[in-house]
This record gives sequence, structure tokens and C-alpha cells, in this order.
Amino acid sequence: MRREQLQPRKFNELSRRDFIQRTGMLGALVTQRDALAVVGSSAADSAKIAFNTANLVARVTNYRYELKNWMEQHKKTIAATDAASWRSICHEIAEAGFKAVEIWEAHASPEALDRGKATEWKKILKQAGLKPVAYAGHLSSETLQICGWLEIPHIDGGLGTLKPEQATDLCRKSEIGFNIENHPEKTPEEILKKIGGGNQWLGVCIDTGWLGTQGVSAPDVIRACGSLVRHVHIKDVKAAGKHETCLLGDGVVNVAGCLRALRTLNYTGSYSWEDEPEDRNPFDSAKRNRQWIVQHLAG
Repeated sequence: MRREQLQPRKFNELSRRDFIQRTGMLGALVTQRDALAVVGSSAADSAKIAFNTANLVARVTNYRYELKNWMEQHKKTIAATDAASWRSICHEIAEAGFKAVEIWEAHASPEALDRGKATEWKKILKQAGLKPVAYAGHLSSETLQICGWLEIPHIDGGLGTLKPEQATDLCRKSEIGFNIENHPEKTPEEILKKIGGGNQWLGVCIDTGWLGTQGVSAPDVIRACGSLVRHVHIKDVKAAGKHETCLLGDGVVNVAGCLRALRTLNYTGSYSWEDEPEDRNPFDSAKRNRQWIVQHLAG
């Protein structure tokens, strides 16, 4: 072997990767890269955690009501929601650390909202730093119009008397989706039947709390519905047979398992925290529950 072949390469002749490997920096950089990826992913997931304003169903009666009187609360909320109250609601949601919001129909109802008020509602949302990601209500041409005004991508709730073909036609024309929310249903088949098996415009909004009330495994239902799961209401309940909500992780719903099931489906939608307590202010636990979701998404 000739002498010049034994000469070490000069520092500036080493490739960047060779240098990193020889100085022991490669592992550190890889670790740092992976850590940054996790942080970025967590931040993105955090921005998708929405506050569902249906949580405030009891706000107009000092946070006391009975579930059977939901529609009465709905009507009272419509009457009480002016610009000042909407601004206050948005401010409190932002104060709890949320960046996204699912707007309950009673807070932006066809009976009370016109284009002018919708413009004001959007301005208030923007001032609070909130992005509207869903509309919790029934599907109709009127609610679709509201979603258009507020730039909301989909409605999550009930179809009323609409058949799947009619619902599909409405959504296609407006280019706004609809996701059926489970309440009494106990199986994936029951849920999917209501939307005719689903399509580009019709999907599923899984309410984890109502699956707990019905005594069925929410993660299993999520996996069975597969890619048709396009929105979720993250909720926990104390016991099957009732719909008494509680802190996430304290009830009978395997909420952590639901988040893992969504991950296996490569779910890219929002995580709408829902808790409509009959005897307390949901803002008292909003920060805690938002952080609970953040932590479990990161895990």
C-alpha cells in the first residue's frame, strides 16, 4: 500500500455524516429530530381539540337542568344568545386553552342567525383565536347555509326525516359534509344504516359517552366503522344505563382506548370534548380534560 493511502482525510474532506458518526453526534441529532417530531405532532393534535359549545346547555339556567328538558334548554339558549353572550362564551373557551370550537346549533341557529350576524359571529371567533371545526346540530338546507357563512366543514348530529339519498344531495350541492352521531345505537351496523352505509359526503361522528351509556365497547365500534369515522365527541359517563357525564378517564368508557383506535385508523379529524353536565359548570373541568386528551394523544 502506498504511503499516501495511509494519510488521514482532512477535516474538510469528510462528509457531514462521516463527521457526525466519528464525533458521536449522530445519535444525539436523531434523538433531537425525533423529539421535535413528537412535539410538532402534539402541537398539531392540540390544535384539533375542540370545545363543543353544547357543553353549555345549562348555562341559561345557572348550570342546572335535566337531560329530558334538552329542547327547552335549546330554545332558551337561542333566545339568550346575542353578540355579547357569544363573545363571553368564546372568551371563556379561549381562556381554557382551546384553539378550536364545535358550535352547537342553539348558538348559531337558523331561527336567529342571518348573514349579518354570521359575519359578526366569525369576527368574534377570530378575535378569540378560535377556529370553528364542526357544527353540532341537524342537517337541513338552513344549517348548511350557516356552515357556509361560518366556514364550517361539516355538521354532526341527526338527519331528522331525511333519507341518505336526500342528505347526500344536500351535502353535495353545498360541499359541506354530514356525520351521523350515535345515541341509541348499540352496533356499527345500526349507525351505518342511518347513512346508507356512508359515502363521500356522509360519515360517522362517534359519541364515546353514548356508547358507554349503551354498554358497548367504544373502541370496537370505532374500529368497525373504520374510515367512515370523520368526527368524534370525546365524553365519559359514570355508568352504563345512564348518561351522567364525568371527568375523562373516571367513567366506564375506555376513552384512552378510543384514542388508540383512532390512531390505528390514521384518523385526521378533530377531537371535540363534550360534557353537558346537569349540575355543574363544565368550564371548571375544561382545562383538565383538554390536557387529558393532549397527554393521551401524545402517548
